[in-house]
Amino acid sequence: MRGLIRIGRIASAALLLAPVAAFAMGMFGSTPPTGMTLTDASHITNPVIVQALEINGKSYGHPPYLASSDWENPRGGNRTLTDLATPVQVGSAIVVRADWVEAYTNRAYSAEVAVPEGKLTVKDQTQPIAYVTVVFGRNGHLAISTDTGPDATTGQYNGTIVAETCGARRADGDMDFRTQPDADVNLEWVYSQEEERANLPRLETPCAGEAG
Repeated sequence: MRGLIRIGRIASAALLLAPVAAFAMGMFGSTPPTGMTLTDASHITNPVIVQALEINGKSYGHPPYLASSDWENPRGGNRTLTDLATPVQVGSAIVVRADWVEAYTNRAYSAEVAVPEGKLTVKDQTQPIAYVTVVFGRNGHLAISTDTGPDATTGQYNGTIVAETCGARRADGDMDFRTQPDADVNLEWVYSQEEERANLPRLETPCAGEAG
């Protein structure tokens, strides 16, 4: 799924695959990250349409767009290398604010979550780059995940949630995107899978939400 690919391909594949010269959890040296690899994630049983995404007060993406719905660990889908706005909150590396609608329930949510300094994985790729995945869970769950390196046994990269919150319901923002199939090129396919996905195990979240 495209997720945040609409933001644009700011960096070449060569940069994204460049050898890591140094690695640190949190800040790289004493310099805050000036860039980030940004992606998003939602569970296959609960795809979401992102209507707004701000990080440190700056808007990202071109809403509405469908968040990546292949989350398992969570690492999300396509990565975009982009700049990172200056922190707007003392003691926080990033503050993320988002509005979204659950595709299968039509329910709208809003949430804001702050990630404390020192919690994000930061690598040196010509500049300090933070690894950020915005995770949209069921019932208004918003979480921020960061890469933690490959698993010693499997070699697979995993993500670790470093901040999370339960968003506020926005009943006045509820929307049935079935009536707006052109809002995202993948929506028609997502809705064609709804009945099949309804039989899959749900990935529950700490948020109470609503029945159904």
